[in-house]
Amino acid sequence: MTDTSSDPRLDDVRDEAAARLTAIAEMQDDLATLYGEAHTAEGRVHVRVNAAGRLTALTLEPTVMSLPAPHLATAILRAVDDAAARAGSRLTSLLDGLVPPDQLDAMLTGRPTEADRIAVRDELDR
Repeated sequence: MTDTSSDPRLDDVRDEAAARLTAIAEMQDDLATLYGEAHTAEGRVHVRVNAAGRLTALTLEPTVMSLPAPHLATAILRAVDDAAARAGSRLTSLLDGLVPPDQLDAMLTGRPTEADRIAVRDELDR
């Protein structure tokens, strides 16, 4: 019986697996802390969103309350959109090479990819 624990090929596989697990753990940490921020209405509206684009913080300067309600709502939505785009850009660079760009875009926007459409067509054809 041979001692496989000293096989250099297995050592390489173990080292590679350990390196990948470390990289995944680091990426998970990065994802957990990824955010996007934006300001609008002359800096009187400040928002922060998480990696999924969900609003996590909203700060309104007291002077912004002088805006008409529709303008305030528009300013808030514009800031959220800008922050979500920044978070998406950071997410794209973080996942670069791991998730194809079209699939990442589909995941972020909730749109099906062409591969999804083909899979559904194939399933319906069966």
